[in-house]
Amino acid sequence: MEPVTLQAEGLRLVAWEQRHMADLARIYADPLIERYLVMPLPWAGPARDRFVGTQLRHWHGGNPRWAVVEADGSLVGSMALTRSFPSEMTITYVTAPWARGRGVAQRAIRAAVGFGFANLGAKRIAWDAIVGNHASRLAAVRTGFTVEGVARSGVNQRGTSRDCWVGGLLPGELRGADDPPEHYGLLKRQARFFMAERRSLATEAAGLRLRPLMERDLDDLAATCADDETQRWVSLPRPYTRADAEAWLEVARHRWDLGRSVLFALADERDRYSGSVELSLGEPGEAELGYFCSPWARGRGWATAAAKRLCRLGFEELGLERIAWRAVVGNEASRRVAEKTGFTVEGVRRRIRHGADGRLDSWSGSLFPEELQ
Repeated sequence: MEPVTLQAEGLRLVAWEQRHMADLARIYADPLIERYLVMPLPWAGPARDRFVGTQLRHWHGGNPRWAVVEADGSLVGSMALTRSFPSEMTITYVTAPWARGRGVAQRAIRAAVGFGFANLGAKRIAWDAIVGNHASRLAAVRTGFTVEGVARSGVNQRGTSRDCWVGGLLPGELRGADDPPEHYGLLKRQARFFMAERRSLATEAAGLRLRPLMERDLDDLAATCADDETQRWVSLPRPYTRADAEAWLEVARHRWDLGRSVLFALADERDRYSGSVELSLGEPGEAELGYFCSPWARGRGWATAAAKRLCRLGFEELGLERIAWRAVVGNEASRRVAEKTGFTVEGVRRRIRHGADGRLDSWSGSLFPEELQ
């Protein structure tokens, strides 16, 4: 097959030429590309020197490789279709750092997918991305792909096994520019948040800030979770060891990468771990708040300050419309924090699962944006 040029809603998908190489090198040097691309990096030597010829050979093998360019010929991305089975192809794409946020991937995907179905005999087009690459996932979902799950250790990225999202698109499922999926605005906001660098948050309480959980917190985290009061009200392993804390750190990071959880450590003036606060995302626009304080940090109002700050982040940055809360009946400290934050306690849910204690009754409540204190 000889290279074919495609029109893509103000863009063009063209065969690679030597003139594209300088900008392609700039793309491959971007930190986000390095984070999520599986190819060997830095991009140099024979791979770079032979790139244009290699792409032409892919074309001759029935596997299109395009440079995505604007009307003036400037490079803004790449697009490829690779035959994986007789009637299935896999799509891969990259957007240049200087072109992000302009729908480049979406427009190029629609053109490439249409070509694959109409001209290459594809009956299914597969997609995958390393877990955490919310930009790639957003472009896929926007154009009609269904995310079908997570392939554990699904790709090898420069010697490291990485989990990846996998999905697919069938004929008739491609979404046009005027046909966004349900909740797309919310998905876009959350993708932007989870792709951004993790940062610390100031609070209204003197001496308290929220920051990412780190390896240096593990001893204090283990001590907090082994504390009798914490064990009484929070569903945790018993006994709680440092190994449990290490495992939880990995779980928390993975849940953040998946976009399922936003967890921060409470840190005091000396940056010592003093508790945790978390939003667990559920149905679109909804999340559940959880929190606990270390024994050495109780009585300062820090749990309330942390809860208020994270709820504000949820409403303002994650686009949440409702935040839920629950606590085992009798956990008056948690209830006071919830009520000071603005939650309305709606009632009792009977026999909710609670770790080693079996099923216990729990208070439940909710918070809406206008109710946040």
